[in-house]
Amino acid sequence: MELLPLLAPFPFPSPAPRPHQFHPQPACSRPRHGRLQDAIMAFAQAPPLVLPFQEATSSSPHAPRRSTRPPAQERVIHPPPPRPPGPSLRSERRIVSETKLITVHSCAGRLADARKVFDGMSRRDLLAWSAIIGAYAIRGMYKEVVALAVAMVQEGVNPDRFLITRILQACAYTEDLELGMAMHSLVIRRGFMERARDVPIGNSVLAMYVKCGELGRACRVFEKMEQRDLGTWNSMIFGCCRAGEWEEARRLLDDMRRQGTDPGVVTWNTLISSYARSGDLDVAMDLLEQMEDSGVAPDVVTWTSLVSGLVHSDRGAEALQCFIRMRLAGVEPNGMTIASAISACASLGLLSQGLELHCHAIKVGGVNNVLSGNSLVDMYAKCGDIVAAKRIFNEIPEKDIFSWNSMIAGYAQAGYCGKAYELFCMMESLGVQRNVITWNIMISGYIRNGDDERAFELFQMMESYGLKRDTASWNILIAGSVHNGHFDRALRIFRQMQSLLVRPDYITILSIIPAFANLVAVWKVREIHACIFHHSLEMDGKIANALINAYSKSGDLAGACAVFDRHLSRNIISWNCIILAHLVHGSPNEALNLFCQMKQEGVLADRTTLIAVIKAYGLKGKVTEAKEIFYNMSHDYNITPDLDHYTAMVDLLGRSGRLQEAYEFIDEMPLIPNLAVWEALVTASTVHGNVRLANLAARELSSFEPSDPRIQRLLFNLQDLAGKSVAVPHMMVLNKGRELEVVDSCSVEIKKNVYSFSTGDNFVLEHTVAELKLIMTQIGISLLNSGNGILDSEEEQEVLSGIH
Repeated sequence: MELLPLLAPFPFPSPAPRPHQFHPQPACSRPRHGRLQDAIMAFAQAPPLVLPFQEATSSSPHAPRRSTRPPAQERVIHPPPPRPPGPSLRSERRIVSETKLITVHSCAGRLADARKVFDGMSRRDLLAWSAIIGAYAIRGMYKEVVALAVAMVQEGVNPDRFLITRILQACAYTEDLELGMAMHSLVIRRGFMERARDVPIGNSVLAMYVKCGELGRACRVFEKMEQRDLGTWNSMIFGCCRAGEWEEARRLLDDMRRQGTDPGVVTWNTLISSYARSGDLDVAMDLLEQMEDSGVAPDVVTWTSLVSGLVHSDRGAEALQCFIRMRLAGVEPNGMTIASAISACASLGLLSQGLELHCHAIKVGGVNNVLSGNSLVDMYAKCGDIVAAKRIFNEIPEKDIFSWNSMIAGYAQAGYCGKAYELFCMMESLGVQRNVITWNIMISGYIRNGDDERAFELFQMMESYGLKRDTASWNILIAGSVHNGHFDRALRIFRQMQSLLVRPDYITILSIIPAFANLVAVWKVREIHACIFHHSLEMDGKIANALINAYSKSGDLAGACAVFDRHLSRNIISWNCIILAHLVHGSPNEALNLFCQMKQEGVLADRTTLIAVIKAYGLKGKVTEAKEIFYNMSHDYNITPDLDHYTAMVDLLGRSGRLQEAYEFIDEMPLIPNLAVWEALVTASTVHGNVRLANLAARELSSFEPSDPRIQRLLFNLQDLAGKSVAVPHMMVLNKGRELEVVDSCSVEIKKNVYSFSTGDNFVLEHTVAELKLIMTQIGISLLNSGNGILDSEEEQEVLSGIH
């Protein structure tokens, strides 16, 4: 009861304004940076704030009460002493109550009510600002935090250590560098980064600069920090990984371990996920081993990063192995992990494993997840179970654009372009906007199923629907035309793509190179090589391998060798291409030398390499060496011989004149001989004049596919060479005189027109020959030197024709 007099009104009017005289401050909806830096600097230089509760400490409730009214004879009326400026105790208690109310509303999830109380406050102190800013920060509403921080400083309230940390966190997530730098300046002026307890503030400044992309400023802050904890190192490693400074991130990892800070799971996950996203999966897997060796158990984030990265790098088998390792380690997968593993099954066509993952997704309740549902639709479609794909598609509650694209692609890949087109038309009526991927899927489906006209029609319609054709749209047309054998059309599409300044990517080049190689014109291969060099695509390994093959086919072995020598990341495919190139050009010695060089560089031979080596020994007539390679394949290279290896051995023995041995070799084969094996024996028997074996092999050959043009041509040539002594089957005699299908062919481009030739001059029409002779005469090239590859320096400007 002794405190009651303190609540009594003053005998004289107080100069302090009453609570109702304060006007509520309007709520800030966005940051106003105005002269924010000046305001912060002014507050940083101001004296310490005096808490209003210090007024009450001047009187003690236990002190004896003195009379405030002197005797009447001594009473003199004086003006009231000036009252120190500041709010009354009643006002302070109201502020405390309103601040608590803000906290109660915030904890109960009523953020709107908390903001209403805050906006209606007559005066707001540091605690009130901390309460409302904390309420928004906990919910991740960082834009509102930034706006409130600006309003707080402009209102004259100086943030403390805790509040500065929250504001810096908001600056990091909103990438508000201006306010973040102002907070950093305030931190320095108030000395909040000089002691060990200030490490969290330093980490907040560091994280803010990292998230804002200011790695240089972050490095300077990091170097000045005398005390560092795990969060400090994590922020710097994250910043280096985000900026692509992989080596610097690895160096920081080594430094933190040397300085006595053990990396945590977040540290390892940051490095592993960054390397996995960048496609450097070998380093990511090495970091996983280091993580386990250091005693840190990988969590679901670690494994998901690796599985997802392996799937995106077309290493589906390794992704499934990684998923199995995760399950054996007792880590429960999340929705992203399951979806990535299902995508790996889709790329590998593993339906049974996909069914197991589907069952697991049902068990953990992840089937209704859109991400898992889309992966299941894609998996079932690619594995050929279009009915199951449609069922999963119908069960997805909220289908997104990826759901529709996966189902449309499934129908298109299965050959049901009509069904795919129905979904293509239906999706927009259901409110799902088609994107360029949707159109590309339909175009690819039509052109793969032979409906080129419909594919080109959709290609032309894209821009009328407000969609710009991307590089993938052009790639689909080029690759489809090459696949369907329309090299001339593929070249025209590529020319038009260039004329419209659409930048080709490595898929474009890989798609068009076969068309240029098929022209058997080295200057055309050099032309595409110049295009590759112009767009800085030469360093891609697949393109380099394709160029080696193209130069070889066009007759320029030196060009193929030059590309191979400049190829920095040569793999087994590169070695196979250059070895086969020397074989095609009749250089078995160089091919065998390259095989030895490949082994010296530690590249392990594969099936294709060994086939080429056996053929090279066959060209040199070295039967013993070839047999040694063939019979030691399983021991030396862990490769079981297949039909291609047996075919190469039959061809080797046939070339050496060992026809009876070749026949016995076929008879003792553990595999059933195919067409190529008997064809090799027929050819060798014909060359060496062994009519008996030729007749025997011909009968075996004709039992495969009598209507095959290659078999027909081979048997007719055999009959022409051996006469009536070769008993050609009756059905073959009936077919004699009919025009046979054109099979293996090549093309040549003259005066911007492509002319195709099949194997054997008897398939070339006479009028085509006459036309070519006329053209060659007009351009001044005689038939005798037409193979020199000379190109007129003033080549005519190509007239770009329309695609349709």
